Amino acid sequence: MGAADRTDLTGRVALVTGAGSGIGAAAARALSAHGAAVAVTDIAGDSAERVAKEIEQGGGRAVAHVLDVAAEDAWRKVVARTEAELGPITVLHGNAAPTGGAVMSRDLDVTAMDPGVWDLIMAVVLRGNMLGCKHVIPSMIAAGGGSIVLTSSIKGRVGSSARTAYSVAKGGLDQLVRMVATEYGHLGIRCNGVAPGIIATPGLRETAGDEYVARLQAAHLVPRLGTAEDVAAAVVYLASDASSFMTAHTLVLDGGLSAYVPVMSPQATAAVRPG
Repeated sequence: MGAADRTDLTGRVALVTGAGSGIGAAAARALSAHGAAVAVTDIAGDSAERVAKEIEQGGGRAVAHVLDVAAEDAWRKVVARTEAELGPITVLHGNAAPTGGAVMSRDLDVTAMDPGVWDLIMAVVLRGNMLGCKHVIPSMIAAGGGSIVLTSSIKGRVGSSARTAYSVAKGGLDQLVRMVATEYGHLGIRCNGVAPGIIATPGLRETAGDEYVARLQAAHLVPRLGTAEDVAAAVVYLASDASSFMTAHTLVLDGGLSAYVPVMSPQATAAVRPG
């Protein structure tokens, strides 16, 4: 990176949630590669430790913390420890979500919804990101500004025949982005979201069979599925000065999946509903 590189994050401290695997891990690595010190947090402590060690072995600076994002006391402790170890937090990437098969397989339509599943997803996605903003924004104010990037989804922007609670939670997250950006922009804090489409992560393979994954890939305008690294690159952009005039926006990153209506005919190769 040259001196004029506006994605240079040297001197900044980033806290990433859900960073033990998938998009969160890729984002933690990418933020470190661009110069940030990174607090790698996850409810699975071993996974967070592994990613933090990978960053340090690559020459970066990282710490790992166990974090249940739905628990306010946990946020207080992790933010305080991160500030003591690395300095004021100026980048927050809120990525944690219960996307494993044990939860997603029970996220059904409204008439079949288990209220416990609904409450869990809302607690992690909405309460967790609200608490993250609540406890990191004071650090950003003291530091003179910062950037918040929340992981949304195209499921929060379109109708879907599955995953009702997850879709509703992600739609609410888009509004949280707008509210935080509106309330704290005058203090130098930007808040944006990134809305991935179908990303080839271990969670996808756990919840979707090969045939369905192939049909989803065929529905993309870009002829492949997204990768965690694709999303991580967008997170770096939104966290950095390269996007300094962007706020209150959710950046869609879905390979064109939600941009069109597939032709429903026997000849169509993409006869699936986006989202």
